[in-house]
Amino acid sequence: MKVAVTGGTGFTGGHTLRKLIDAGHEPVALVRSVEKLEQVIELHGLPSIAYVTGEVSDTEAVSRLMDGCDAAMHIAAVTGTQIRKIPSLKTTNIDGTRIVLEEAARRELDPIIYVSSQSTLHPPLEDHYMANGPLSDNPIGVYAQSKVEGERYARKLQDEGYPVVIVWPSGIVGPNDVGISIAASGIARLLNVPILPLPKTGGVLMHDVRDLATVLACCIEKSKGPRHFGVFGHFYNWEETRTLLMNTTGRKIRSLQFPDNLFLGMGHIGDLFDLLHLPFPLDYSTAQFMTSLRPGDDLHTRQEFNIEWRPLEESFFDTLQWLVQQGHLKSRKVPSLL
Repeated sequence: MKVAVTGGTGFTGGHTLRKLIDAGHEPVALVRSVEKLEQVIELHGLPSIAYVTGEVSDTEAVSRLMDGCDAAMHIAAVTGTQIRKIPSLKTTNIDGTRIVLEEAARRELDPIIYVSSQSTLHPPLEDHYMANGPLSDNPIGVYAQSKVEGERYARKLQDEGYPVVIVWPSGIVGPNDVGISIAASGIARLLNVPILPLPKTGGVLMHDVRDLATVLACCIEKSKGPRHFGVFGHFYNWEETRTLLMNTTGRKIRSLQFPDNLFLGMGHIGDLFDLLHLPFPLDYSTAQFMTSLRPGDDLHTRQEFNIEWRPLEESFFDTLQWLVQQGHLKSRKVPSLL
């Protein structure tokens, strides 16, 4: 199929372009920067890709993107939890999502894939995340709030019978990015502090970007109607996470666990630093998630596409290797690579 793709030059998007081409599809990318698309093509060893220059909030560009296409995949999103990102979060994650999905529905493209976020389902009702669970009444932070609003429109189209496929990723790790993802940047910051600050409760919920890209490419099936797929991956509590980091780096990781209230207070301090455009390793929304994340149930997705998630140890090792190669992390921080 000829697939209109937004967000193709991002972390998930670049890997997904590779998977789409491998599956015999013809992606057409909406890009803000042709130079960045060329970097993605070189990084992933892709052939020349058709593209339209513009933003997801530009109705004319989105319309040109979908000319002659059979299906649409909306990956583009502004990520991050900083308060100062509110304007761009609204423009891209809410207005842009409505424009892209509305145009795809108007043209009767099939399927119309929307990449949402596990944060729209938080906190889960049954102590674990499930695809198509109820949307959060009190989403944590501006990013989650914007994704909830975008997903409301996607669910509305599903209710009206449009073949919208909603996919819920959790935290995404893995190698090969023309920039640096939030997760990869966070891992690099954690490994650069002498003592790793952790809360008492919660943990990490993560999967590999290559597995997510495989799922997205597999979703390109016609005449399946509205569908739902969770890509939640692996849940590790904080002691398991510390062990994971020691095993993948090959060095001792010193950590200090703080009571959750104190850890959340550190997040508030991080918000103040953000407003002043000063660096700080934590913000309040991130602290809230770190203290309250739960496992997810994505058995349906794995069975539907006959896939098993890569071990998180493999994903983290590949991420660390890439961080060192790109100069984002000193090699001495990862003795296992020596």
